[in-house]
Formats: sequence, structure tokens, C-alpha cells
Amino acid sequence: MAHAETMYRRLPGRDAGLLSYSRLWLGPDHLLLARTTFFSEEYKRFYFRDIQAIITRRTERREILNIILILTAIVFGVLAVFTNGGWSAFSVGMTGTLLVALLVNWLRGPTCVCHVRTAVHIEELSPLKRFRAVGKVIDRLKPNIETAQGPLAPELLRPKPPSAFSAPRTETAAQSASQAPEISP
Repeated sequence: MAHAETMYRRLPGRDAGLLSYSRLWLGPDHLLLARTTFFSEEYKRFYFRDIQAIITRRTERREILNIILILTAIVFGVLAVFTNGGWSAFSVGMTGTLLVALLVNWLRGPTCVCHVRTAVHIEELSPLKRFRAVGKVIDRLKPNIETAQGPLAPELLRPKPPSAFSAPRTETAAQSASQAPEISP
């Protein structure tokens, strides 16, 4: 009996650590999150029929990294000016490398954290760290999710106006006294 081979397509985004990495894969009826840590692998499937929302939130990771790169480049730039010989060449090289890293980080765009919500739980999609990658993944997932669940109603896509919570109005003593019936002697 021949089994149909499941075809997976790699999606944008990646998360790499010292001894681990994770990737997203597009399956025929699900999104697959594959995490590899040292010698073990973990897989999580999110079926298109179960996905309720993909949630993104902007983070300050890009700005913090830019500040660190700028400050370190300034330190090496000052060292390049006030040292001679090999240390000066090393400092100039490090300053240039840090400025290139700064430019690349800035060009890659704003950072974010992304989660997928199902009826059971909310899971972070760790490979999605930049808004550009999230947009590409959502563009690839949307037709599959709409095929599995049907199109989303347009009124659900419009943002709701903020609603203000107000406590029930209570009467003050002055209002109560002015509204009380007068008694004549």
C-alpha cells in the first residue's frame, strides 16, 4: 500500500540559539512548528480548521540592539583614534563590522513576537521575530485557513471603537436634598 507523501514548504522566519533552532513549515492541512534542541526534536501541528487568531505585538528588541551596537561602535571608534599599530587596525575593523551590523538590523525592520491561538491554547511562533516575515506567513496561511473555515466576515475585520467603562451614577447628598419633598408645618 503506497502512502501519499506529505509535502511541506518552508515558511519565512527562523529562530536560532546556541544549541537550538526552530522553523515553520506549511503542510497540506496544518502549520508545523519544528524545534530542534541539541539532539531532540519537537513538533507542534496547528490545523487550519483550529486556528482562531494569529496575534502579533511589537517589541523593542530592534531598538535595544541598535543602541548596543552604536555604543560598542563608538567605543571601538574612540579606541581606533587613540591607539597605534595593530590595535588601531583591529578597532577600525570592529567599528566597521558593528556599523554594518547596525545597518542590517535597521533594514530588516521592526521586531515583534507572534502567537497562534487555537481553542485549546496559545503558542508562541518563535521563528517569527520581524513584521516582514509575519506578513509573508499570514499571506501564505490566509487562503488555507479560509478554505478550511470559510471566509471571515468583513465586520469582524474592522477595529472596534474603544468602549469606556463608567460606574453607575449615584446621587449626592445635595441632589437628594433638593429632590426631597418639602414638608410644611
